[in-house]
Amino acid sequence: MRGIPSELKPEFQVAGLVAFAHLLSHFYMLVLPPLFPLLRSEFHVGYAELGFAITAYAVTTGVLQTPMGFLVNRIGGRKVLIGGLVVNAGTIALMGFVTSMWQFTGLMFIAGIGSSVFHPADYSILNARVGAARLGRALSIHTLGGNLGFVLAPPVMLTLVAISNWRVGLMVVGGVGLLLALVMLALSGVIGEGGMGKRRAADSWGKLVTSPNVMMLFGFYVLSSVANCGVVYFSVVAFQGIYNLPATVTAAALTAYQVMSMAAVLPGGWLADKVEDHEMLLAGSFLTSGAVLVLCALGLLPFAIVVALVGVSGFLRGMVSASRDVSVRHAAKDVSVGTLFGFVTTGYSGGQIIGPTLYGWLMDLGHPGAVLWASAGFSTLAIVTMMTGRLWRRQRALVAAGE
Repeated sequence: MRGIPSELKPEFQVAGLVAFAHLLSHFYMLVLPPLFPLLRSEFHVGYAELGFAITAYAVTTGVLQTPMGFLVNRIGGRKVLIGGLVVNAGTIALMGFVTSMWQFTGLMFIAGIGSSVFHPADYSILNARVGAARLGRALSIHTLGGNLGFVLAPPVMLTLVAISNWRVGLMVVGGVGLLLALVMLALSGVIGEGGMGKRRAADSWGKLVTSPNVMMLFGFYVLSSVANCGVVYFSVVAFQGIYNLPATVTAAALTAYQVMSMAAVLPGGWLADKVEDHEMLLAGSFLTSGAVLVLCALGLLPFAIVVALVGVSGFLRGMVSASRDVSVRHAAKDVSVGTLFGFVTTGYSGGQIIGPTLYGWLMDLGHPGAVLWASAGFSTLAIVTMMTGRLWRRQRALVAAGE
């Protein structure tokens, strides 16, 4: 870490360790899909059974994030993060020894328990250990780590299978997580507790669901997730219908969206540290991104320009991921940071449940352009929700000042 002031080295260490853990958490979500043909043949099961194992992982991950936030608030983010990583990685490694599909499914259920700790624990640790002037950059590194986990999982798993077999592949990638847990345990002093403070044990479900501030943030995550689903899951077929082009061509728009979104994450972290009004930055980016999608839905532009514009839309979304996280951190007034992040990111999972069915219905109705219009509409609703929460917080502050 040459060139880094000595007082900032612990922050860089913490950001790197937490980002690597986040990378592995996303990596582990996708370890099985590349192995589906091999598992289907070896265990004589259908894709439905394989899909159910993924569902078991996703359900426990989503449902337990908020309770893990409560746990972070009671015992600290470091203990929860290391424990969750051991469970997640250890279970993935144990999958290399299974002899039946029901064992796979059971282990995926347990792995999801470990996976549920990352958002509440990670954000608590970063919030506690990174200075406010550099928090946006730390959060952007965290987000990029998760994105890289999704990208790396398929090629790494296929490479390990080609070198050895799927059992060894699972044991190797699980072993990497266990090794990271040992490193984090050795650096416990650098990581700190993260999450324990004056409001220790004060969080509750009642505080979450009765707080307008928290529920507005939850709604923002749900709606922004639904908006993103339209592009990620249905833009390829939507552009096929709008421009009468094959999927091999229209897939370029989705690639541009994903690549540009990832490319914007780190610059967005720097931007989040420089601007003061993160919510207005979010509003401008979401509304512009949605307007660009509507323009692409009209079917009036050459498709090469559409690809570029969809890339711009993805860049705008990726650029404000750190600002979104900083906004949540600033809004953590009623509950602890870890609990709040655990709860609102559950909303993102909820959006992924709602979105695909809705967009599929629009396609079945024969309205491919409506997919992009709906995505833009949900982006707008997400901003309305966030701004409503902003107004509520300001009103409450004025009332408190007058008392």
